[in-house]
Amino acid sequence: NYKINPKKIYIFVANNHEKNIYENFLDNKQYNKIVVGKPGIQHIRNFMPKYFPEGQKIFYMDDDCYALFECVRKSSKSKSNRSNRSNKSKSKKQTRDKSNQKLIPLKNLDKFIKSGFQDLHITKLGLFGIYPVDDPPNAFFMRATDNKQRKHISTRLCYIIGYCAGTINKRVCEVRTIDDKEDFERSIKYYLHDGGVLRYNNITAKSKCYKEPGGMQVERTKERVKRSALYLSRKYPDLTRYKVKESTGFSEVVLKDKREKQEFGLKVMK
Repeated sequence: NYKINPKKIYIFVANNHEKNIYENFLDNKQYNKIVVGKPGIQHIRNFMPKYFPEGQKIFYMDDDCYALFECVRKSSKSKSNRSNRSNKSKSKKQTRDKSNQKLIPLKNLDKFIKSGFQDLHITKLGLFGIYPVDDPPNAFFMRATDNKQRKHISTRLCYIIGYCAGTINKRVCEVRTIDDKEDFERSIKYYLHDGGVLRYNNITAKSKCYKEPGGMQVERTKERVKRSALYLSRKYPDLTRYKVKESTGFSEVVLKDKREKQEFGLKVMK
């Protein structure tokens, strides 16, 4: 849909059977190469960074990512602007009018990817990603695009969802030791290595990563997810908080650096 140069596209599959399915279904002019990796989310995530050289710019996108959206303001004059004028003592967090936000299809994926790597260069960081939302995507908790102050971008510790993310390949940060929550582990490792991770809180995706048949859904259980969540919370006690989601009963990990205060916004490192 986005007319990405096929020479830039590598398709990673678990085995030769999957490779044959893709080769029979896709026109070989739509991609550069199909690579047979290793089955299992942990193993394929470890395989792909080793396939590419250190320092290579890579944008990962899983096959259950169906569409990308940008959060924008519905109108230029929002309730938050009026509220700020009437009550300057309120914080920006309190006065931001979330109801004035909506999602529109992302217009240019190639431009977004290139801007992501440009911002990594500016901030001296190695990982960027998008805002993780439940399906269907909802703009309420996101931040609308702010081209002037760029407050839709954060560089503090946060979760960079694995199915849609860009990296300047650091193999030491890409090592996964768990299947479930492996993208939390990657987020933490890049944060510790670089001092931050970059997230576009104005961009999100429609995905069926928890609903698509096959893959992780076959093996994902509450007990296995719990083991991974507890592992991360014990290994990184200053960066994580363990909890159980009441609506599903699944274990969750909340990322927050308890060691120091973090500011929201784009941090430029010198």
